[in-house]
Amino acid sequence: MTIVLDITKRDKHEHKPGGCRPNMVICPGYGDENFNFPTVEEAVNRSLARLGEKIAADKGGKGKGAKPTTDASLKVTDVGFIPGLPNKGSISSQSAGLIPQLPRARVSGVDATLFSAAEGLRLMMDAGKYDAIVAERFDDHADKVTWAKSVIVPLKPRYLPAIESLEQQLTKLRTLYLETLPRVLSVLVAQNPNVPEGQLLQHAIQSLDEQLAQILGVLRIWTDAFGQLRSGNYKQLEAVVFAVEQAFRLFEGLDFGIKLDADVKERLKTSKFHVGNVFVARFSEHGPATLPGTRGPVGAHAIEVPHDERSIITLMLVLYMHEFRHDIFADVEGLGSELTMVVAKAIAEACEKQEIKFSQDTVRIDRTEVPTSNIMVKLFADTIGEVDADISGGILLSGPAYLYNMISTFSAFNSKGDGVFKTPRLLRAGSYFSINKLENDQKTIEFWPHPPDYIRAYIVAAALDEIGFPAEATQCRLLADQAVGEVPKFITWRSDNPKSKVAIRIPVEDLKVVAPVVAKALIRSPLAALGGLATVDIINWTERRQLKVDRLVDNLMNGSAALPDDLGDIHATYVAAAASLAYWGLVKSGVPAMKAARFVEANSLAMLDAVRLRFENIDSADPDAQVELTDGSEAASEPSTGSVAPAAGDTLPPPCQPGQKDTGCRGGTVG
Repeated sequence: MTIVLDITKRDKHEHKPGGCRPNMVICPGYGDENFNFPTVEEAVNRSLARLGEKIAADKGGKGKGAKPTTDASLKVTDVGFIPGLPNKGSISSQSAGLIPQLPRARVSGVDATLFSAAEGLRLMMDAGKYDAIVAERFDDHADKVTWAKSVIVPLKPRYLPAIESLEQQLTKLRTLYLETLPRVLSVLVAQNPNVPEGQLLQHAIQSLDEQLAQILGVLRIWTDAFGQLRSGNYKQLEAVVFAVEQAFRLFEGLDFGIKLDADVKERLKTSKFHVGNVFVARFSEHGPATLPGTRGPVGAHAIEVPHDERSIITLMLVLYMHEFRHDIFADVEGLGSELTMVVAKAIAEACEKQEIKFSQDTVRIDRTEVPTSNIMVKLFADTIGEVDADISGGILLSGPAYLYNMISTFSAFNSKGDGVFKTPRLLRAGSYFSINKLENDQKTIEFWPHPPDYIRAYIVAAALDEIGFPAEATQCRLLADQAVGEVPKFITWRSDNPKSKVAIRIPVEDLKVVAPVVAKALIRSPLAALGGLATVDIINWTERRQLKVDRLVDNLMNGSAALPDDLGDIHATYVAAAASLAYWGLVKSGVPAMKAARFVEANSLAMLDAVRLRFENIDSADPDAQVELTDGSEAASEPSTGSVAPAAGDTLPPPCQPGQKDTGCRGGTVG
């Protein structure tokens, strides 16, 4: 097998089994601005073909004890004639029954009006049954969109294009379904004259549902988001949306109440956003995940939030900084491909200049020895989306809080079932790769998009070093070593083909020496996609921002949701970071984890409300008023928010006094 390490041809395989939730990261959605809807003729033929395949499979048997999914006695053959569409050929004798016969007049003292009137009612009722079937599938979605258009748009006009797009595509899908179903049924009736029509209708519905399920499933993400917002029962989703909206504004260089200088205005001209900061979120069985608005069906980024995060959403918000970065990665023209080449070039140059040295010169793939430097370039090219989201999203938008949350969340995910204390390895030290065919009988490997947890922690540590947090970087490595258990000598990628025994084993130390090169390239490389600026020139985590977060952490750990009056601007990203650090700090002080989580969650949500109110007040203020918030500036004059009373039984230990030993008090230091 000839192996070619091609970094320009990669499958979009974010949805491969085991790729999303266990790895705490995002599954970007891919699609077109509008779905490529099939024609009615295509939908009919595909639905019939799907049903025919099922019938054939049932007749052939699926193994002992398997239950058939259809009636194997049904007959479904290729059709050259589809009722209601231009005839592609002659009408078969079986199809002749599709043409209704007019009743013959009878002489009974009255005319034939009865028959015509009754037949008219029958035909209208027959058509109405399709309306009922379609209504069951679409009315709920349409109601949610109508509500969003009447309630959300007046408050947030930027949502109008997304909502109109969603409305148009739902209408188009509904029309397609309504036109296709009767035709599928008519063909089945013609080919199966002895089978009751009701039975055939159920088969037609099932086949068409399956045929159009993907389109409706994706559109449902957006309609569910509006429906959950309408219910008023999901305040946590508002926190997610507000946090990523503020992250977008920080990236964009535009903030409420801040007068843009010439440099920022110039930058905005060169940042080419297709969608902007329009986000929706829903709780679902999926996630954490995001579908970028430029690659989904409508003009808004959709965020999937797992139901099991509902009671701890503020503790998870820093992870949605990672998700937000996926949207930027997809939204800025040329950013993804440019970052890929920047990182590849940085690794190659570091190897050529011998700035990094590997423990072994080659890595074995099947019977081929491949230079280690080439493998590193390929690995980081294939995983660039996740690595960039960890660094340019997680670290640059929430700082050290990301390391604590990432490692503890990985550990929680990987220990489900047995529990943390019975799981010897809390961070994964392996992953998978695919083998894809190229021209000329050549093949290329493709690493799955999520680097193994353990090495991701070391990449995050390298990013913390790069932006000036060496102590936190050291802590990140120590925690990673603790969580992984016995530190592995190799990270192993196995083939995703269960029949293949090929594995790629890369020394851990070799991966660790590349991490700083990758981190520096992502953070500091000037990018044409960003108008010649580096990511660090747009968003960065500084000591000043961390000091603000530390003040918020102190308040949260002391049961207060107050915003300090002397810190200048406070963004939702700061509250997200503070929530994670406050939870860690309380647990470190001996507070039971579940009690600490409830305590922090209540006050963090209240703190986010206070931040939202502050920015809404600034946004609605007189444009000529002298209102300006910048890092370190004078704070706005609104009153601070108080605290939220804890639930019964959720009282915390008293604060530790200077010099007091750990005897049940709570401290204020994280780390």
